[in-house]
Amino acid sequence: MKRTLTAMAGASLTQAGSLAVGGILASRLLGPHDRGLMVLGATSGSIAALVAALGTSHALRARLPRLEDEAARRKLIASYTWLTVAAVILGGALATVACQVCGLTIDEGMSEPAFLLAVLLVTTGQTAMVQFPDTWFAAGRFRTGSTWAAAVAAGGTVGIVLAALLPNRTAWVLLVGQALGMMTLAVAQAVHLRSARLLWLTKPDRWEMTQLLRSGVQSLSLTIGLALALRADRYILGGAAGADVVGVYSTAATLSEAPRFVPAAMGQMTYRKVTLGCERAEVDRAALYAFLASLVTALPVAVAGWFLIVPVFGSAFGDAKPLLLVLLLGELLFAPFAVASRGLLGGGWMGHAGLIGASGTVGALLLYSATTPVWGAAGAAWSSALLYSCLSLTSMIVLRRRLARRRRQIPLPAAPATAHAGLERTRS
Repeated sequence: MKRTLTAMAGASLTQAGSLAVGGILASRLLGPHDRGLMVLGATSGSIAALVAALGTSHALRARLPRLEDEAARRKLIASYTWLTVAAVILGGALATVACQVCGLTIDEGMSEPAFLLAVLLVTTGQTAMVQFPDTWFAAGRFRTGSTWAAAVAAGGTVGIVLAALLPNRTAWVLLVGQALGMMTLAVAQAVHLRSARLLWLTKPDRWEMTQLLRSGVQSLSLTIGLALALRADRYILGGAAGADVVGVYSTAATLSEAPRFVPAAMGQMTYRKVTLGCERAEVDRAALYAFLASLVTALPVAVAGWFLIVPVFGSAFGDAKPLLLVLLLGELLFAPFAVASRGLLGGGWMGHAGLIGASGTVGALLLYSATTPVWGAAGAAWSSALLYSCLSLTSMIVLRRRLARRRRQIPLPAAPATAHAGLERTRS
């Protein structure tokens, strides 16, 4: 387990580092305004990918480990494969519609044809990042899934670097570069999945597709709630203060996400452990380790960010320094949720997870809408910290109660019959 966790943490660190490098490079090349547009476009793609997938990756992870018959596994995977194809189409449509709406409310540059094409492409890469790693995780191959997730993120960063070599450095050009880099690695991952018998393009089973959708939709509220909790601040801030402020805010947010890599790895491991029937103490331990690992990572990021943001990005990004400290606090408070939310999904408690996600959605919209128009980026940052703490507290309480209830429902094994009543009492 320790080797797996170390490998996953390393892969998550590589993934977070790749995304951070891409964000830093984009901030330096584009400036606050175009960087804000790029963030909003990529955010639209990531949220659309989550919504279009309809939670089917969670349904697969809850179901596949319990299937031993090869024919049944193949039918399930084939159904999931075709649902992923449908998610690519639906996600692209949702993302472009979202950008057109943002073009009317935030910045008209988001509704330009070139920008919409870039968002369509990046949504395809984001869908692969949602669906493919969870396929590996469902099969218990955590190191492989984490490695591929990191590789796709790194491919996006390489794409940004290559796009930066072009003379026309605009938001949509860098988005296209990022998308092509992600898609290239996604295709390679699909080939690997096919060779591992985890991707089938055979005829899907209607009953399996229905079950995946039915179970997945129950977790969709958690998925959307998490996405809005992590990203709705950009949209509301953009509508209240403009793309320039979003560019500054997103730079601080990108740096603040560095502490997530260990909690993410702990969450993935907890997902499978709960599926297979772990104890409540293991979840508590995982949440504690996630918090401590985030703290160890956040401290040097805070110091480095405070002294290097202006020299690296320029004086236009100076307001990102205090924002970074608040957002790092939010990341510490978010760490237990990264573990508990996955545990709820692993236990099959989709309804409870969905209720928490729906509450997070309502809370995010209310908090950001109330604070951002008044206090701007600072209001969004403090609202994030408050929202993250509420999500962590609620999810941990619910998960611990569900684990305790599940344990009470499991019948204790009968004591072996013996000829000595005293020995029988001792053994029982």
